Amino acid sequence: MAGKHIDHIAFRVADLEKAVKFYTEVMDFEVTDRFFIDFDDNTKARCAALKAKDGQGIAVFISEGVGEGGVVKEWVKQHGNALHHIAYAVDDIKKEVADMKGQGIQFTTEDVLDSEELTQIFTKPAPETGIIHEIIQRKGSKSFSVNNVKRLMASTKELNMDDKIKAARKK
Repeated sequence: MAGKHIDHIAFRVADLEKAVKFYTEVMDFEVTDRFFIDFDDNTKARCAALKAKDGQGIAVFISEGVGEGGVVKEWVKQHGNALHHIAYAVDDIKKEVADMKGQGIQFTTEDVLDSEELTQIFTKPAPETGIIHEIIQRKGSKSFSVNNVKRLMASTKELNMDDKIKAARKK
């Protein structure tokens, strides 16, 4: 697995504006994108992408569930405001995923999620870290694909704290 670097980190939070305020006022980041995700179960998420003002380093992605229920809101109920995943950029996602599957890594979807700008996939929580890892291959300059984000978020709906505990105990 060569050529990986951290692309972004993502958080799920109860209050998007408080999290954005922290990153913009304390960490000197700026908002580069804001958007809503409308899920098939009629729930929603508000999202913001941020980057350091100097343009260096990795991006931060924050999401908040809106209304009652939904994958983001339920995640925050179980885990609180927390890191959701770390994303690693690669040059050849299909090769990377095949190599990872060969090492026993499990993913939340069978296939990578493709859009015009990028291709992505989530791992199930890693037993060694308890964290979801995303593998991403960028094809364009857009920071996030709303459709891919929707599908990635939905792919974590069945994951819960028990999955993390079970995964950690297997090791």
